[in-house]
Amino acid sequence: MSLTVYFKIASFATIMALVYIHMQTKIFELSYNGKDKEKIIHELNDSNGALRHQILTLKSANHLGNQLLDRNNSLQFMDNERVMKVRSAAKVEKPVWNLLSFLNRG
Repeated sequence: MSLTVYFKIASFATIMALVYIHMQTKIFELSYNGKDKEKIIHELNDSNGALRHQILTLKSANHLGNQLLDRNNSLQFMDNERVMKVRSAAKVEKPVWNLLSFLNRG
């Protein structure tokens, strides 16, 4: 085997080995980047859940009522003395309709 053929084969093998090593390092780099992105996505999902819980807590009726009553001290719940009572005429019921009460569900 001549020296030039040996150098050509050695050069080709060296270049192929370098390309293979470069591809392998890129594969590992991409896998580590993917893991980092998955970790970031999980952290964002966790913070999203925590923020959603805080928003729902702030939108709750109890929280809004407490804020309204704390902010405006002149507001208060109605007591029985301020409720108007209205009396209506007595309703005359027909005895036939009492027998057919299932028709009177309207």
